[in-house]
Amino acid sequence: MSNRSVAESYFQAVTRRDLEGALATLAPGAEFVEPSGGVPFPDGVRAMLTGYDTAFPGSRFEVKLAVEAGADVAIEGIWSGKHAGPMQLPDGRSIPATNRDVRAPFVTVFRVRGGKIVSHRAYWDMAGFMAQLG
Repeated sequence: MSNRSVAESYFQAVTRRDLEGALATLAPGAEFVEPSGGVPFPDGVRAMLTGYDTAFPGSRFEVKLAVEAGADVAIEGIWSGKHAGPMQLPDGRSIPATNRDVRAPFVTVFRVRGGKIVSHRAYWDMAGFMAQLG
């Protein structure tokens, strides 16, 4: 399996709501970074993905572009979902469901070694994302 395929399989698993499948793409001790900072693997990543699945059931990642250079893979795409459940914030507060459709362009840079993701660094416009919620 190519490094690009490994990276894309992470998004495919999340879109299928296969949390364990998504976690299985990541190597033990993997680096996982999103716009608000680092997320401990595996427990923090599990909690984050579960939280997004609760807040946006049926959300999906659509890959628009993937570039592979050795161990590194950059994927650009659109994430979309409907805010149908409470969304937990890092500070412990939550945002009740707004039932609004949201879209967020993203870029995630992966490093893959031995068929597993050792680094996941995701970038998206958090302010634009939150503004869509109202």
